[in-house]
Amino acid sequence: MGDPFGPELLVESRGAVRVVTLNRPEALNATNEALHTALIEVWHHLAADPEARAVVLTGAGRAFSAGGDLQHFVDLWDDRAARRREIDDAGRLVAEMLDFPLPIVAAVNGPAVGLGCSLACCSDIVLIAESAYIADPHVGVGLTAADGGAPAWPLLMGMLRAKEYLLTGERIPAD
Repeated sequence: MGDPFGPELLVESRGAVRVVTLNRPEALNATNEALHTALIEVWHHLAADPEARAVVLTGAGRAFSAGGDLQHFVDLWDDRAARRREIDDAGRLVAEMLDFPLPIVAAVNGPAVGLGCSLACCSDIVLIAESAYIADPHVGVGLTAADGGAPAWPLLMGMLRAKEYLLTGERIPAD
């Protein structure tokens, strides 16, 4: 199938399964602009693949995804319009995943934090390694969970538990 999404996002065919790998292991698969854009675009590409029957989403190295790349956020600090586009794009990413016609299996091989947590929560099935965890710690840096995945939390665990995790940033272990 090739890698039309650059080195940050790999797409591999394994029979009828497409394996999508976040490939920035040196940055714990944190999403920079290139990876974020690729994550939005990959779902249309895969939906148009007549041989695909399911997608496995995973991370290279020891993390599923550390969320957004902090340097990328620093670069956006003084550009309000760019920050708005980034937030809108995060919502588009979640919408693309939720509208995707095939099952998405998140193979969470390590920490899934922030946007990484949203990627897992928007998947149809989540398989999580014993040493992995998911968390949305936006609140720890004075932000709300604005990447679009937060609305899925109450559907997965109930409103009170979702509020607890989103308002404290507490980690959810694999068990």
